[in-house]
Amino acid sequence: MKKFIASAAAVAALMAGGNAFAQAANTDSDTATASVTIVTPLTITKNSDLAFGRIVKPRSGTGTITLANTGDSVVAGAGAVALSGITTSRATFTVDGEGGQVVTTSIPDTIAMTSGSNTITVDLLPNFGTSVTLSNALGATGSSALNVGGTFNLPDAQASGAYSGTFTVEVAYQ
Repeated sequence: MKKFIASAAAVAALMAGGNAFAQAANTDSDTATASVTIVTPLTITKNSDLAFGRIVKPRSGTGTITLANTGDSVVAGAGAVALSGITTSRATFTVDGEGGQVVTTSIPDTIAMTSGSNTITVDLLPNFGTSVTLSNALGATGSSALNVGGTFNLPDAQASGAYSGTFTVEVAYQ
């Protein structure tokens, strides 16, 4: 019996020592850093609408009407006439948010302006690509101006009327 107790004690000592050795040999640690950058909410504000004014359609053929994204003057070609003294403007927007941040932009390629059942398709001409960087640096308010012009064909058969349509400019932090 004494031999059995001595053997059991020896086995227990080996297991306890071996187990502690095995744990020490199979452990490791490393440290991670937690961080976050907080930014100001993003806003977009429309300052002016895309307004082509009043246009006289051509007597025959098709005229092209263009309002550039760099100014507020309408150019009418091929027999169409842009009447003077009428307010015209490119669409302008201001994006405000955290300075120095990249903002993605989205705008449709075309819009439909309608008058009853009649339609004019306008090709939109933005002065921005798929992203812009807000002015200033992180920690300060930043902004960017977005301008949108447009162009459309005006055939002599186009029905007279007041045409209108809408489009949406979307922005998001990248």
